[in-house]
Amino acid sequence: MTMYQKEYWEHSRLNKRRSVTHPVIEAYVLSKIHILRDCITLDPSMSLLDVGCGNGFFTYYFNSFCHTTGVDYSFKMLELNPVKQKCMMDANILGFKDNTFDIVFCHAMLHHVLNISSVLDEMARVSKKYVIILEPNRNNPLMFLFSLIVKEERKALKFSLDYLKKEVEHAGLRVMDAFSLGMIVPNKTPAFLLPVVNRLNFKQPFGMTNFIVAGKNHDVAPHGGVLL
Repeated sequence: MTMYQKEYWEHSRLNKRRSVTHPVIEAYVLSKIHILRDCITLDPSMSLLDVGCGNGFFTYYFNSFCHTTGVDYSFKMLELNPVKQKCMMDANILGFKDNTFDIVFCHAMLHHVLNISSVLDEMARVSKKYVIILEPNRNNPLMFLFSLIVKEERKALKFSLDYLKKEVEHAGLRVMDAFSLGMIVPNKTPAFLLPVVNRLNFKQPFGMTNFIVAGKNHDVAPHGGVLL
């Protein structure tokens, strides 16, 4: 994460972000967790690491389904996160042993980091089974415009589904499913529009969010090399 990115996430205006229990946040997160549960097992016996957990949109709800730990580089965001199991950590150097968590997850974090390959390698290293990635879909017109206008979001302009798949495979992970879906913007969608946008929560090329479900390929090393 660059210095201007870190300053962005420490800014006091982020105190105005919606709480994890806001109806729009709940709809945004739970709809994606339910889709994830159609792809992989998610139960109380499993452990999950939320990398770049922020103020806890996903950490809070994942913690109801499995044992969840959150890490973030922003002290400000961690202060707002209601989950107890959390710590300040650089995604490039995750302070956990290999194969620690069943699932390693990140939401809207990779387009803020300086070196996506380094972070994906670390996520793959500490994962035992799965790596789940949610990122903005640059093919959505509104997301493209937002990324163009906001300096800290500009790296999202290259985040197509194909780009993400290639980066994930480059980290030695096996893409199990990849799709775009949804029209909810967590901090912007008015609550009164939920009945409308909830009907648009299906897989579509111009969905707001790119969704990658990847498996830990134990026969492939990071960057595609074969393990001997």
